[in-house]
Amino acid sequence: MDFVSWLLTLIGIGSDRTMHQSSQRAEAARLNAEVAGEAGRVLDIIAAATPRLTRRCTQLCGEDAEDCIKISNFLTEQRDAANQIIKMTEGIKKKIEETNSFTNWNRIISELHSWRANATRIVPWVQDIVDRFDTVLHEAGAR
Repeated sequence: MDFVSWLLTLIGIGSDRTMHQSSQRAEAARLNAEVAGEAGRVLDIIAAATPRLTRRCTQLCGEDAEDCIKISNFLTEQRDAANQIIKMTEGIKKKIEETNSFTNWNRIISELHSWRANATRIVPWVQDIVDRFDTVLHEAGAR
């Protein structure tokens, strides 16, 4: 009977370890998906603001105005950065799905928490810049 208890204990330990790794993998996938979601929100903000800002700026300044070019360049840079973040999250997603059980999940989750904290700052920052552009164009008389 002692051997059977010992064997069942070993099976239980292995099961607990597997469950813990599975929950850590799920946590890493969740954090990665949240970062992708934040980048997607940036793309939505830019997609909604670009036509409006371009129209208002060209109405006010004409096609060749330096300010219009700066606004367009800013929106393009932010869109490219958000697309790059999305590509990175897709690569991380594949790595999470393919990793073996001997991965240091605590380190990966810690890094993803840090990345997630930084990603949450992107959306308000981009929205604030777009709002500033709108305010400046409104004060200049563009409707």
